[in-house]
Amino acid sequence: MSSLTTPLQWKTKTEMIYNMLREAIVSGELKPGERIVLRKIASDLGVSAIPVREAIKQLEAEGLVDVSAHSEVTVSRLSEKDFRELSSIRVVLEAYATRLTAERITPEILAELEQQIKEMEACVRNDDYRRYGILNRRFHQTIYTHCGNEQLKKIIDDLTVRTDRARALFAYNRTRFKESLKEHRAIVEAMAKGQPEIAEKVMAEQKRIALEMFLKYSKGTPPFEDGDQ
Repeated sequence: MSSLTTPLQWKTKTEMIYNMLREAIVSGELKPGERIVLRKIASDLGVSAIPVREAIKQLEAEGLVDVSAHSEVTVSRLSEKDFRELSSIRVVLEAYATRLTAERITPEILAELEQQIKEMEACVRNDDYRRYGILNRRFHQTIYTHCGNEQLKKIIDDLTVRTDRARALFAYNRTRFKESLKEHRAIVEAMAKGQPEIAEKVMAEQKRIALEMFLKYSKGTPPFEDGDQ
C-alpha cells in the first residue's frame, strides 16, 4: 500500500499526513518537481483540507516542498551544490554521533544493531536492494538516536531527510552494498570492543565514500536542478 493512501489510524490528522508525505518524499515516491494536489490527498484520506494544509506548512518550513504564489505545491528540487554542502556536514556530524554512541554503548543497542546487520545480510543474499536501503537508513538512525545529544540528533535527522530523498532515486551499486555491509560490521565491532575512535573513523570514511560514489553515478542527471552544479 502506498504511503499516500495509508488509512489514518493514529496521531493527529495533521501529524499523520505530514509523516506520510515526508516519507513519500524521502523514499522517492514523490519526486523533485512533482506536484502535490491537496484536494486529492484530502479526498483519498477522507479528511478536510485543513490538516493537509497544516502538514504542507511543516514540509515547506523544512524545505521539502515549494508553495507558489498561486498556492501550487511541488516537491522542492535540490541543487548539486546544496547536496554536496549538506552531505559534507552530515559526514562530520554523523561520525561524531557514532563516537558518542560508542562511548555509551549498551548490550541492548548492540543487539539492535547486530539484528539490523543480519537483516541487511539477508537482503544482499536475496538481491533485495530496495529493502537494504531502508534498513541502511534505519541502521544509521539507530546509531545517532542513541548519541545522548538531542540537538545533534535533530540536526542529523534534518540533514538525512534533505539528502536521502536525492539518493532514493538511484539504484544502489551492488558491489557497494557488500562493502557497506563490511563497514557496518566494523562499526559495530569497534563499539563492542570499546573503541569509539575507530567507530567514528569507519563511519566518516563510509559516509565519504558513499557521497563520492553517489555524485559519480548521478552526474548530470536528476534529482539535481538543471545547470546548478
